[in-house]
Amino acid sequence: MQDKSKLGKRYQCFECGLKFYDLNRPEPLCPKCGADQRNDPNPDPRDAILAKYRGKTGAKLREDELAEEEEGEEEVDVEDDELDDDEEEEGEETPEED
Repeated sequence: MQDKSKLGKRYQCFECGLKFYDLNRPEPLCPKCGADQRNDPNPDPRDAILAKYRGKTGAKLREDELAEEEEGEEEVDVEDDELDDDEEEEGEETPEED
């Protein structure tokens, strides 16, 4: 059996639905209908997400996002938490009826 990495990228033609490998050719053309897969009107959304994290730029973006999340978590106002506790305690106190 042949190593799949030598077959190139796998595609499913957006025109006819045929599944095929591009055989590492520069133009991924469908062998059945000849449609160029680079002109796909509905590209795979995973490619856009993964492109964000590829290479040095992608790694830097991810680090920046993590740093922003950590900064957001650190900004907790203690006074607001104390006020919420005081309000709950006041709400629990009810006058006893005789």
